[in-house]
Amino acid sequence: MCRPTPCCIAQLACCCGSAACSCCCGCCPKIKQSTSTRFMYVLYFLLVTIVCVVMMSPTVEQEMRDHIPLYRDLCEKLNAGENCSTLVGYSAVYKVCFGMACFFFFFCIFTLRVNSATGCRAAIHNGFWFLKFIALLACCVGGFFLPEQDIFLEGMDPYVPLLSLVFILSIQSLPPPPP
Repeated sequence: MCRPTPCCIAQLACCCGSAACSCCCGCCPKIKQSTSTRFMYVLYFLLVTIVCVVMMSPTVEQEMRDHIPLYRDLCEKLNAGENCSTLVGYSAVYKVCFGMACFFFFFCIFTLRVNSATGCRAAIHNGFWFLKFIALLACCVGGFFLPEQDIFLEGMDPYVPLLSLVFILSIQSLPPPPP
């Protein structure tokens, strides 16, 4: 159990405030705030990627059917299709990744032209990790409330490769940072 020591208070400040994260207080080496921010965003990305890999696993639906009581009734109440087919498979992965893309796009737009680490937007960018996790979760779950799975998937087909190409070409055309 965590006693109210300065270390535990710092951890709470990391989750709910704009303080920088230090994983295990004195156990870990000191890192810059920008490094910890990058680490946390990568951690969020990996977490969603792992969830997507699990959702693509062919045995997940069978395991859910075997271990969740009243599975069919739950699927009917959630309008998740026969045997909750919309909660697993490639369409579910598309929806979760769409939510993740919306989350990162929002923070990309939110942090444009932030020039110092002392501003309000920079403080939000570098902290409030618990609230950001809730927002990421809401975006990923929100993808499942998009209307008509077929329209969503067909609508994405022509645009995703094109937008990916434009993004990669725009990154390649940026000048290198000054030394």
